[in-house]
Amino acid sequence: MNPIQARIVIPLREQDDRFDQIQQLIDAKRDFLIQKQKKLRSISKQNQFLASVRSDYQKYYDYIAQQKRDQIRALHVLDEYIHDLTRSGELTKHNIEDAKEEQMRILREVDSIKKSLDDVIEN
Repeated sequence: MNPIQARIVIPLREQDDRFDQIQQLIDAKRDFLIQKQKKLRSISKQNQFLASVRSDYQKYYDYIAQQKRDQIRALHVLDEYIHDLTRSGELTKHNIEDAKEEQMRILREVDSIKKSLDDVIEN
């Protein structure tokens, strides 16, 4: 190989080597991006599933919380009714004692339900 050919061939060989390196980098980046895309699709599917689960949980939570509030309201109505009966004077002494006992039970139940509702809301 004469010196002129060497000056042409060597840069061409270096360019070919460099082109091969660049092509390998491009191939590696393409493979990396394909893997990332697959991973993102998988995560996206999981997120959609989790969003659905979260939505179902929220509906269940709202339902439970509303049930607890309804129970508290109903017990307050009963408590007020018993209180009205004891004030009306239409009950005997024994009935008044029973009514007061029932009021205490209702108030304990209200406290229990409130605590349960607080636990649901906090969690």
